[in-house]
Amino acid sequence: MAGVKVSVVTTAGKKEQGRYALDVLKQIIPYFNDYFGVKYPLPKLDMIAIPGGFGGAMENWGGITYNERILLFDPERSSQQTKEAIYSVVAHEVAHQWFGDLVTMAWWDNLWLNEGFASWMQNKVTDHFNPGWQVWVRANSEKERAMSLDARKTTHPIQQPAKTPADAMSAFDDITYLKGQSVIRMFETYLGEDAFRTGIQRYMAAHQYSSTTTEDLWEALEQASGQPIKTVAIGWTEQPGFPVVKVSACESGKRALALSQERFTLNDPRAKALLWQVPVSAVQPGTSPPATYLLTGKSGELSIDSCALVKLNAGDTGYYRVQYDRADLEKLQKQFPSLATADRVNLLGDTWAQVQSGRAGARDYLSLADSARNDTSLPVWEQLTSTLQSIDQLQVDQPGREAFQAYGRALLRPTYERLGWETKPGEPENDALLRSTVIELLGDFKDPEVVSEARKRFAAYRSSPQSLPPNLRPAVLGIVGRYADQATYDQLHALGRKTQSTEEKNLFYGAMASALDPKLARQTLKIALGDELEPGQASNLVLSVARSGEHRELAWTFTKQNLKPLLAKRATFNRRNYVPNIVSVFADTKYADELETFAKANLPADARAEVLKGSERIRFRAGLKERELSNIDSWACSRTQASGQRAQFCLGVN
Repeated sequence: MAGVKVSVVTTAGKKEQGRYALDVLKQIIPYFNDYFGVKYPLPKLDMIAIPGGFGGAMENWGGITYNERILLFDPERSSQQTKEAIYSVVAHEVAHQWFGDLVTMAWWDNLWLNEGFASWMQNKVTDHFNPGWQVWVRANSEKERAMSLDARKTTHPIQQPAKTPADAMSAFDDITYLKGQSVIRMFETYLGEDAFRTGIQRYMAAHQYSSTTTEDLWEALEQASGQPIKTVAIGWTEQPGFPVVKVSACESGKRALALSQERFTLNDPRAKALLWQVPVSAVQPGTSPPATYLLTGKSGELSIDSCALVKLNAGDTGYYRVQYDRADLEKLQKQFPSLATADRVNLLGDTWAQVQSGRAGARDYLSLADSARNDTSLPVWEQLTSTLQSIDQLQVDQPGREAFQAYGRALLRPTYERLGWETKPGEPENDALLRSTVIELLGDFKDPEVVSEARKRFAAYRSSPQSLPPNLRPAVLGIVGRYADQATYDQLHALGRKTQSTEEKNLFYGAMASALDPKLARQTLKIALGDELEPGQASNLVLSVARSGEHRELAWTFTKQNLKPLLAKRATFNRRNYVPNIVSVFADTKYADELETFAKANLPADARAEVLKGSERIRFRAGLKERELSNIDSWACSRTQASGQRAQFCLGVN
């Protein structure tokens, strides 16, 4: 293929499951050859599927290794979600054959040149060949993850000094990967796709078979674009954090918007004040193209055609928040259905972030969510369901949870009724994922019809596996596992033991770990210490029991009692954040103190950065819970439809 011998290597009996990944590889190598302007230089490229031992993939030049769950695809058993994940991971690792292998970072402080660019390119090529997946719009969730970390006191610049092996290891995080990806996309939009690509080709041609720094990249982009990109970019790569752009309503007749910027933070009132050069884009709904403006100082003005309503960060390509004044936010809410999909997703994300930071109240977000009730877009619902799940986790063991879940069921109901359980002829590609997402959350929210149907379909699946489509299996198994009794749990366990598919094992054991019955949770925790799963899968069960099973205290106590054998099951790369990830599900500050005390006595010094991130997450969630939960409760009660339900659900709710 294009002069390169390509192959997928699997264990015996799984050869055909590698065919999809091989087809992906054949598709993307010519694309990368063309985009980078330098052809893949080796005579062969193998992709090797390994059953266990590590959780991700490694871009060895000419011989990429993968955990088999992210490389093998079985058309009869694998879901659309798995299909998309395989495409994305293969694209990421193959992009490394250029960014990382052909051209290599000079030192670990430039790790983002490898990981940020590979992450950006994986989305770019995936979107090119699969436009129906709406990859870039859905990448908002990745940007939100990065921004959530980047707004906290434990953040760091994309480029950070790496003096020790521990420093290098800590750089492999969402700031490096996902902030890096998001900032690159912002620069590409600012310079234009053609100029940006020309700059990348200059960079590749000049530095192949050698090592580089970020300075080399800026030089190539400046030569190609004629723009002083280094001046713009330096604040984004060498400073921590990011700005919120505040926009004031347009004064009648002036035809300009007053803009200002300040650092956006979560739970960090003493953060150092910083400024960025912000490529601001703005669109007036119904018009095109967007206006652009480089905000270089604390304030500035953006010229517009009229004083009609303006949406900033058009297309969601910028790495910054936007804060509107009250009047414009209400106008945007009214026009929400008419905004472009990317702008709807961006507005939802920015509004929830304002709630998290204390700049807005939960009612602002929930009002916007009500405006999206009849939305048909998967990216919009991915943002909504993610936020609803976050709120629901704050509601664990709280009196307002039943009312909130009733509100969530009502919000999800129109989409559920539109999609149903069965695939419709000619439906959009993304409806399969949307259907599963909505059904799974309705199950979490105790919708009796959905729970009953999931149990019915699981019973049919046990006698005829072909009766349950792959795209519905994650939702059905998750719901059945959540409300399992001993008999159902044992059925899931038998299925998990029997299958040879890593993907299916994750589904069955994940369903077992989500059981709300504490007796079943203890059985799952016992499995985590055994050898019926590969070590990484086994130790992950404790995380799942704490999160999806909601047995936080049980999982934390188990971890403290069995720390040494659990950590022994983790790859060295994944040990530092294991305990912090388990404890950070709490929303009570006493557990932040407990984590830090436990870590000092029991964890190595190189875990300290991850421990601080974990304790900060706990304190942030505790603060959000204290500040907004009563407002969420009153909103949910006011939206509950039936008066009888309202009285029942809202007993004990302020």
